[in-house]
Amino acid sequence: MSLNYTAPATVSNLMQSTAFCRFIIGPVGSGKTTGMIMELLRRAIEQGKGIDGVRRTRFAIVRQTLLQLRMTVLLDILSWLRPICQYKVSEQLVIIEFGDVRSEWYLIPLEDEDDQKRLLSMQLTGAWLSEAIEMSSDLVDAIAGRCGRYPSALDGGCTWFGVIGDTNAPVEGSDWWKAFEQDRPPDWEVFTQPGGLDEDAENLEWLLQTPVTLQMSPSDPRRREQGRTYYERLARGKNENWITRYVHARYGEDPSGTAVFRGSFKRVFHVKRHLVVDSGRMILVGQDFGRNPCSLICQADHTGRIAVLEEVIAEDIGLEAHVTRSLRPVLWDPRYAGCMMAAVGDPSGISKGNFLEENSFDVLMRLGIPAFPAVTNAIDPRITAVETLLLQQRDGGPALAVDEERCPMLTRALAGAYRFAKTKAGVTKPLPEKSHPWSDLADCLQYVCLAYNSGLANVIMKRIRPRPRHREKVRISQAGWT
Repeated sequence: MSLNYTAPATVSNLMQSTAFCRFIIGPVGSGKTTGMIMELLRRAIEQGKGIDGVRRTRFAIVRQTLLQLRMTVLLDILSWLRPICQYKVSEQLVIIEFGDVRSEWYLIPLEDEDDQKRLLSMQLTGAWLSEAIEMSSDLVDAIAGRCGRYPSALDGGCTWFGVIGDTNAPVEGSDWWKAFEQDRPPDWEVFTQPGGLDEDAENLEWLLQTPVTLQMSPSDPRRREQGRTYYERLARGKNENWITRYVHARYGEDPSGTAVFRGSFKRVFHVKRHLVVDSGRMILVGQDFGRNPCSLICQADHTGRIAVLEEVIAEDIGLEAHVTRSLRPVLWDPRYAGCMMAAVGDPSGISKGNFLEENSFDVLMRLGIPAFPAVTNAIDPRITAVETLLLQQRDGGPALAVDEERCPMLTRALAGAYRFAKTKAGVTKPLPEKSHPWSDLADCLQYVCLAYNSGLANVIMKRIRPRPRHREKVRISQAGWT
């Protein structure tokens, strides 16, 4: 049997990774499944020989239902490896056998409790999670515990063992999104393919090809353009969130509530890389108080564009500790050298504590940051202030720009994590739900936008600007001359 396979760039990167758990995110039709098949085959071939000279491996291929496994994974395996494999229907087992290689690939659905018990009692070399987001992310650790057990140490042990997985992009805020982006274990690595309509989209040369285009070189632009029609047709008539996840390979919006800025925030337009600080202009910090204080470092340029330069998030500490440990060290960074600085925050911060004759604004002032209350705490004007800027442009760009690298949580909040919750009856509540850090960062942004829209920012700038010293006029008496 002769097998000729060239891995797309992202699949190649996954294959070269040494991480224990490796996942690839990509659009529909991007070659993910084929890449997983080739990775298992490669690991089977690389397995060291046992005492009898045979390279033995055993893999579990896991998906939500057996029908899905048979209609997708199994058909692709047989398409690529039919001369060297056989499928035992009764055992849901594919046996790969050639030369000194013998590899067992079990198709394991997760349709009922017995399926899971079977999976979690197996002795495996490794596992492949097909369309991973269709199953619970909690299963990964349990499955990982079954890997590296076959062949046993007495038979030479495993040359390689681990978990691989392919999937479309999950919903932002979901358990899989948190595992990939927020709480990723140190031994995981996630690889994301370009979207199907991107210039460097993968696997286009094998999608919807005609007898004529198949005669062309795989790198021929005409062949790639033919493949791109697959995604163009796929996107027709679909809703925006579906296209985002299954065509563009980007995280989708959380459908559990209505995003506050759903109609005004566009990630590709408002989120920018490496926003530059203007040392000649005022830094205005949006400040949220409470036990989880958050700060947004912002600056307006000469066009009136507001740049959100950096977010500073705290967990379960007081305001003074947040400022001294987190905010002030960031503001003292050379990046912000030469900038006047002030903060604007929740007007409720003017209330004094029960034990100290000091309010939140007093604390900021004592710590060296001039602080002012926002003009209102009413939710409608606050949201309107942000939306007004989101819907405006400055010199062809956004009137409100967010730094991609330094403000990941604010970007997530604007994209959908900051939302109006729904009742059990499906009715949208009038106020956004309070959830840290999404609502806290959104509040910070609202105070800053209010300050600029209302003119408060100009008042603050005049209050904190150093006043020039005037030299006193020296009066000389004529009596001093002779």
